[in-house]
Amino acid sequence: MHGNNGGSLYHEALLDKRKDVLTGLGLQVNELAQAVRASDEDQAQMSHEEFLNMRLNKIEWDTLRLIDEALDRLQAGDYGTCLRCEEPISPKRLKALPWAKYCVRCQEKLAKRDQDGTRDEAPDLVWSS
Repeated sequence: MHGNNGGSLYHEALLDKRKDVLTGLGLQVNELAQAVRASDEDQAQMSHEEFLNMRLNKIEWDTLRLIDEALDRLQAGDYGTCLRCEEPISPKRLKALPWAKYCVRCQEKLAKRDQDGTRDEAPDLVWSS
């Protein structure tokens, strides 16, 4: 693991974000349940809101998966190492994005491939508050 002494700091950050994501997912489920009970005149607006909620829900689930993968890497001892080039991921990047799987250089390559339509791996999701 890169920067072994910071492991507990990253572990805490990951657990905090995981808790936030789970809370957000719970709120979205409640909002969708309320939308089902909406009056007919509100259905058009609700359809758009449901679409937005489902999109946010997918992002939250993707983030949750990335957090769980990072926690697994932390436990396995290979947290903080780029999954592509196997170089250390900078502490600054890990602080900003504790579930980062790739160093900045590899992340940029993946993002460029994604823009070009030749993506073979998904780039890291960005932190959202």
